Amino acid sequence: MDEKSANSRAWDWEAENGNAWAKIVGEDEIEKAKAGKPGLRVTVERNVPDSWVERLRGKDVLILAGGGGQQTPILSAYGCRVTTLDLSERMIERDKEALKRYGLEGESLIGDMSDLSRFADGSFSAIVNPVSLNFIEDIHKVFREEYRVLKDGGTLIFGIANPALYLFDDRLLAKGRMKVRYTLPFSDTKSLSRKDLERRLRNNDTIEFSHTLDSIIGGLTEAGFAIEGFFTDTSSFEPIDSFLHDCYLAFLAVKVGNLKVL
Repeated sequence: MDEKSANSRAWDWEAENGNAWAKIVGEDEIEKAKAGKPGLRVTVERNVPDSWVERLRGKDVLILAGGGGQQTPILSAYGCRVTTLDLSERMIERDKEALKRYGLEGESLIGDMSDLSRFADGSFSAIVNPVSLNFIEDIHKVFREEYRVLKDGGTLIFGIANPALYLFDDRLLAKGRMKVRYTLPFSDTKSLSRKDLERRLRNNDTIEFSHTLDSIIGGLTEAGFAIEGFFTDTSSFEPIDSFLHDCYLAFLAVKVGNLKVL
C-alpha cells in the first residue's frame, strides 16, 4: 500500500480536526523567540534545550515534517532562514498562515522527507525534525538524505517514539487499558490484520512503524553523524506515562564529515 498518500490524507484530516501539532503558536511564544528564548519542541512535552537551539540562530534551517504553524514561525522569529517540507498540504497551510499572521519569512513546501532531491548537497546548516520518523518505514534513507543536504559540521535535531510504545493494543489503550499485543518491530502494514488496517484507513489514522534502537542509533552513526545530546520525554497520556517515562527520544547530532580511520 502507499503509506505516504495515506499519511498525507491522515494529517490533512488531523489539521482540520484539532490535532495539537496543528495549532498555531501564540503571539507570546513568537515574542519569546524574538527575545532569544524559543520554546522549540520536537517531542510532546519538553522544550529542546536552549544550548541546542542557540547554534541555529542566523542559519539556514530545514524543518522536516514540521508543518502546523509551530516550529516554522518560532525559528523564523528566532532569526533563522527557514525552509519547511511536509507531506500534508493542510499542515503547510498552517505554516503559511502563521508566517503571514506574525509578519515572518519562511518557505513552506509540500514533499516527502525521505526524498530531498530538490535540495543540493550542503544546502543547510541545520535540520529540525519533530517526532515524525515513525511515519517512515526506511529511516536509514532519511538519515542519509539529511546527511547529504547538511553542511559539514551541520546540526540535526530530531524526536522519535520509543519503540516500546508500539507493544500495546491501541484500541484498549485509548480506553486507558494497557495490554501487550504486538511484537517489535511493529508495522501497521505488516503487524495488523487486513481488517484492522482497513479500519485505520477508514478512520483517517496514520500508518506507522516502530524502529529498533539499532536502526535509530546505529542508522544515525552509520550515516555519518555524531551524537552530542539526548533527552527523553513523556507522552502526556497518563496510562502510558505511569508505565513508561521515556516515551519519546530526542537527539542532537552533528555531521562529522568524512573521517579517516588511523
